[in-house]
Amino acid sequence: MGQSLQRVVDPSSDTRSRAGLSPKHRVFQELLEVILVSPAISIYGFYCHAGQSYTSTSLDEASQFLSAELQAVNDAAELATSVIAQMNTVPSHNTPFVLSVGSTPTAHAATPETKAKLHSSLHGKLEIHAGAESLSLAMMNSN
Repeated sequence: MGQSLQRVVDPSSDTRSRAGLSPKHRVFQELLEVILVSPAISIYGFYCHAGQSYTSTSLDEASQFLSAELQAVNDAAELATSVIAQMNTVPSHNTPFVLSVGSTPTAHAATPETKAKLHSSLHGKLEIHAGAESLSLAMMNSN
């Protein structure tokens, strides 16, 4: 069998459903179940970008958006872990999952103290980045 396709699933933290699906939505669970039984797809992690966080006018507001991002990816990883535990086959998925969150405002709201408190309650490895800034750095470093 060939290599599986590794993908990051995009749960939504936005109540306006700008992109992705809420991990609490029935369709999100159905999608996970289909992906998790596929030998051709491997879930690497879950990604959430609170695009609406750019309207933040304070650190407190940005922190609230960060909390929503974290809740979305953590709920998605918890659900995936639960589905995997109920499977009869050995999954080919990376665990712990990478929980990737961040926009420029929410990344700046993530203090070292916040990150330290979060690690014990997460269902994966946390990756916080500053929105498109990480893509720019990755592109510059790939040359």
